Amino acid sequence: MNDLLLISAIGALGFMAASALLLQWLRVALRRRAKQRRSQGYRLIHALRSYSAWIESQRDLPFTSRSLDELTSPQPLVVAAQIKSKWFPALGQYTVPLLQAHSRVIEYLWEQSLLRLSQGSAWRAAHQDPQYQQLRGAQEELIDEMIAACRELIGDSRQVWQPTGSDFAFSNSFARTTKGPAAGA
Repeated sequence: MNDLLLISAIGALGFMAASALLLQWLRVALRRRAKQRRSQGYRLIHALRSYSAWIESQRDLPFTSRSLDELTSPQPLVVAAQIKSKWFPALGQYTVPLLQAHSRVIEYLWEQSLLRLSQGSAWRAAHQDPQYQQLRGAQEELIDEMIAACRELIGDSRQVWQPTGSDFAFSNSFARTTKGPAAGA
């Protein structure tokens, strides 16, 4: 009888040790996954900020020198979409509005590029263009909302995060000293 009790006690201790090891392995795996997810969240935030900067850089460039693929699917937006799909499917609610905002901004910039080529005097700098500021402002709000949601998903909502918005007056008045179309356009 003592042998049976001893074997049962050894079996129970072995089971407890195996369970403890399994729990420790699960904890490490979950921590590693959370660390990866957080890292991917920061990559997504960086991609969204890069996309915002890319859009801002397109304002004064002639679109005739750009490929249609680059305008419809800029690399930072493609990267953001890939990360969102793989790591943050809960952010799917932002996909369609972001793509719609992108389409509206690109359409507007395309029209402005054509206007610049045909009637240089009708072109206005971004800080003087209320329609552009409205489109970009709405797009930036959406990007900022997506960044805030991503930060919440990765557990980074305690830190103060600066919005991606641009100061249109500063960014365009600093680089442009004359009115009218860009040189060589």
